[in-house]
Amino acid sequence: MVSITFSDLEDFEFMTAQLTKVTDYPKRVKSDREALKVSIAIEPYDTRMCYLISQCLALLGTTYEKRWMDQLLKSTYYFQDQDEIAEISAIARNIGDGNIDDIPGASRYSNRHDLLLEAAVSCIEQGGTISFDSFLRFRTGPYRSLLASLIGEAIDEYKLEQEYQNFVQALRILLKSRDTVTKRAILVFNGSYHLYNATGQVLTCQEGLRIEDLPNGLSVEDIDPDILLPLLVAAPEEIHFYTDDNEEGLAQTIRNVFEERIYFFPYCMSKILFSGNH
Repeated sequence: MVSITFSDLEDFEFMTAQLTKVTDYPKRVKSDREALKVSIAIEPYDTRMCYLISQCLALLGTTYEKRWMDQLLKSTYYFQDQDEIAEISAIARNIGDGNIDDIPGASRYSNRHDLLLEAAVSCIEQGGTISFDSFLRFRTGPYRSLLASLIGEAIDEYKLEQEYQNFVQALRILLKSRDTVTKRAILVFNGSYHLYNATGQVLTCQEGLRIEDLPNGLSVEDIDPDILLPLLVAAPEEIHFYTDDNEEGLAQTIRNVFEERIYFFPYCMSKILFSGNH
């Protein structure tokens, strides 16, 4: 017999519901709502049943992940703004779920819930009465340690994103301050970038940007000199962008800066674009 006691009704009900799905309830499971106690018969020793109970216990443990993330952000990193906390937590979950793949070693986070399962199996195999609160406090150390590393990665990503957004906003301010030099620019990308004016001539910087033209915190060295800088100097009313990959890094920046001025077309259409000029 294995018994699990709870101090929270919601946890008790969650565990009972999960056990109902995986066991021949109520034959094996006895729930005492008043005592907040669930008991499961596993005699004679049943390896499969122990594993199923452990899975339910680990799954309940994962419901505390967001709470622990919030605690880490508030108590360790001193974040107080709820929007910031929510955003960083969301980034952490994306990293942990493998949705952000440009972070070295991020794959170790995708299996973090296995640490909870290992801890749960260790508890259930011992049998007897288990306090869920004690399980969370004393058995989840490796999981919570990995969660702390994950939050650290998420904070770094959040700061990089904030810096990028500030950079984009500064470029928007610069663009709005410029007079249009070229009404339409043609941008082509298929592994490399090519920039033209409406007649098919290569578009380059005919003039530089003065330091006094730049918003605070922005320098010319921060701006891509071959494509982005000529576009900012020319400040075209329209950019016709021919590409099959508008998620490429520079393409995203151009889209974020020029917003409604940019129009996307399939790369194949660029092959006839200047056919009369070549």
